[in-house]
Amino acid sequence: PGQFRDPRNLAVDAQGNLYVLDTGNHRVQVFAPNGQFLREWGGEGVSPGHFKEPWGIAVAPDGTVYVADTWNHRIQKFTAEGEFLAQWGQFGSTDGQLGDPTVLWGPRTIAFDPEGNLLVADTGNKRIIKYSPDGEFLGQWGGYGVEAGRYDEPVGLAVDAEGNVYVADTWNRRIQKLNPFFAPITEWAILGWESQSVVNKPYLAVHGDRLYATDPEGYRVLVFDLNGNVVAVFGLFGTDTRSFGLPVGIAVDGAGNLYVADSGNHRIMKFPPVR
Repeated sequence: PGQFRDPRNLAVDAQGNLYVLDTGNHRVQVFAPNGQFLREWGGEGVSPGHFKEPWGIAVAPDGTVYVADTWNHRIQKFTAEGEFLAQWGQFGSTDGQLGDPTVLWGPRTIAFDPEGNLLVADTGNKRIIKYSPDGEFLGQWGGYGVEAGRYDEPVGLAVDAEGNVYVADTWNRRIQKLNPFFAPITEWAILGWESQSVVNKPYLAVHGDRLYATDPEGYRVLVFDLNGNVVAVFGLFGTDTRSFGLPVGIAVDGAGNLYVADSGNHRIMKFPPVR
């Protein structure tokens, strides 16, 4: 406990507890706001409550934990204590089009809309799927392409207070902003996200009027306003407290503190709010 192998992502609950996806160890680790280890669950496998390199995690307002169990191609639902509640999804390809809502291909991210529904980046199928908290299919958007509202390797998702959706459209090297009904509002290019390597998967987080994005193989965190204007950029390659080895997942707590899963250095980093 408290040790990580390639942690890819993390989420913060309403109390400030940190849920870390210890991806290389196929488990969830939970820490108190002060960093004290609380509990863990998981392990490698295909049975309920086990994982295969999970990349996506989110905690609902009621404390329920959802995991995008990436290479088992499914979503799993747990209590805050790690008790298994439900799962859905199985491997399948839609050939980059909208299609079978019961299949997933390497889902990377879960985010919540203001109604508490789940938005899932079905990365390999180049689409975003909406589910109810119980896994009922509610809609899908995207499909492969370069046009607005289409994606190539969508990874990070974030939702602002108005319900607008932000998508890390990785291989199109842009962030897309969509309204709550997934109509495109705007997009902006990312000078980064160049490699199509399996670990160069950027994540997003929104807090107030700030959008945070990781640039994993650029070893940076990018900070924008909600219209895509750059507010700040920080980070470089290294192992000290100003540097990253591979920043992937990102989360913000209620006070605006920023957490980054520095996967390459097998650690979680915490930063004060960016004004």
